[in-house]
Amino acid sequence: METLSQCAVSTYALLGETLEAAVVRLIGDGWKEIEIMGEGPHIELLEWPKEKLDWLRKLGKEHGVRWTVHAPITGLNPAAYEAEARKVSMELLLTTLRIAERLECVYVVLHPGEADGAEEIQADSERESELAERVAEFVREALRATGGSKVMIGLENVPPYPNLLGTDVKFLERIVRSVDSPRLRVVFDAGHAHLTGTGLCLLSLKSVMPYVVGLHLSDNGGVRDDHWAFGAGSVPLEAVTVLAQDHGFAGSWVLELRSVQDAVASAEALARMRRSSRVAELRQAE
Repeated sequence: METLSQCAVSTYALLGETLEAAVVRLIGDGWKEIEIMGEGPHIELLEWPKEKLDWLRKLGKEHGVRWTVHAPITGLNPAAYEAEARKVSMELLLTTLRIAERLECVYVVLHPGEADGAEEIQADSERESELAERVAEFVREALRATGGSKVMIGLENVPPYPNLLGTDVKFLERIVRSVDSPRLRVVFDAGHAHLTGTGLCLLSLKSVMPYVVGLHLSDNGGVRDDHWAFGAGSVPLEAVTVLAQDHGFAGSWVLELRSVQDAVASAEALARMRRSSRVAELRQAE
C-alpha cells in the first residue's frame, strides 16, 4: 500500500508480539519506516547480540526500510540528580545510541525525564533553568561519548503528568539552545501537546518547528494520552499537517498508535491531509 511508504509506524502498535515478530509483520505489510519502541517487551532490542542487530539491519536494507528508535522511558531519567541513577540512565541511552548507529538511524527519541522523588517541579524560572541545565549536561555527556556518530537525539515533549519534564516545549527549546549541537533536535508529539490545553498544540509546534526532525501523531480526547486513530478525538492533526508542510518539514511522520489497523487507517488519513495541504498551497501560488 503506497500510503504506508509515506510515513512511519511505531512498534507500539504490536507490543503484544516479540520485537522480531513485530518488525517482520510490519515490513510484510509494506511499511518503509519503522520506529522501534524501546519500552515494554520491545526493550529487548537493547539486549540483542550483534548478530541479531546485523540481521535487523540487513532485513531493513533488503526491503528499503529506515529505522528510528525510541529510547527506554522506564529507568532512563536525564534529569536524575543522584549519581547512580544518572549512571544507569546514561548506560541505557548510550546502548540505545550505539544500536541506532548500527541500524543507521537518523535519530533516537528521548524523554527529558522527571524530577526525582523528593523534588518538586516549581513554576519559578530559576528552578526550571536548573532542571533544564541538568538535562542539557546529560545530553552533552552522551554526545561526547558517541563522538563521530551522526545519530541525533530527538527530545520529545511529554504529557502533562505529575513531575514529568518537557510538557512545555519551551523547556526543550532551552535545552537545545544550551547544548547547541546539530545532533540535538526535537521530536514533537501532537497528542501530548494537545493535552496541555486548547490551541496550544499548534502554538507549541510553531515555536519549535525549526528544530523538529520527527512528528509523533495520534489522536486523543484532550484528557489522556489515548493513542487513538486519526479522527477519533480532538487533536488538530490536519492543522498540524498543514503547519508542518508550510514550514517545509522533511522529517519523519510517525504514527504511534495502539493497533496496526488504526495505523493503516491513520496512514490513509494522513496521506489525504498532506495531499489537501499541497493542493491548497499550489492554488495559493497561482
